[in-house]
Amino acid sequence: MNRTLIGIIGDYRESKHTHRALQECIRHCQPHVGNVSFEWLHTSQLNKVMLNSYNGFWIAPGSPYADDDAVYTTIRRLRERDHIVLGTCGGFQYMLVEYARNVLDIPEAEHAETDPHAKVQVIEKLACSLKGSREDVIIEDENSWLYRVMGVKRFEAGYNCAYGLTKAWQQKLSQDPMVFTGFSPDGVARAFELRDHTFFRGTLFQPPLTSSLEQPNPLILDFIRVCQGAP
Repeated sequence: MNRTLIGIIGDYRESKHTHRALQECIRHCQPHVGNVSFEWLHTSQLNKVMLNSYNGFWIAPGSPYADDDAVYTTIRRLRERDHIVLGTCGGFQYMLVEYARNVLDIPEAEHAETDPHAKVQVIEKLACSLKGSREDVIIEDENSWLYRVMGVKRFEAGYNCAYGLTKAWQQKLSQDPMVFTGFSPDGVARAFELRDHTFFRGTLFQPPLTSSLEQPNPLILDFIRVCQGAP
């Protein structure tokens, strides 16, 4: 049986519970998807990574990264070459900043965590931190990946972040092929997908935080299955 290999872009720390949860979530899925494994790709070494060695990529929580520039460069390469990419928490945030810079041609677009004084903040500090929180996600697009996999219009998700998309940039980014598909109860984007891409999707929430061996998170199960179909 061919092995499916997922590259996890991030700087693994054993002390970080969200990193441990990510690994455990993949293990939760293994009985259902078969021979799948993963490798952490430290951001300081991304320039040495052979992208075609992996069936898909997961941009992990844990920003700022050891090499932010390398993360943005790699996201652009993955997007432009139509690789399978899932970003959660920090991954969601960096994918949106990269899109603003390189698709909307706004090179000054920034993340407030790494540049709190930037004039163009795509990602801002949340008024109410979501670290260690749970919040309902509302799906407004029944044609979305989120709805197809979850099968409901509202579900509870786990978070561990203090930054999110600004309301002004939510409006600017929301144009085809970028589609925001999941929202907080007060209407702030919590998930997106690119409609002209095989699989380029992000969630501010962290699916591993609501996964168990008995009930693997369905979004991660589906992500792995998509990776299994990749060359």
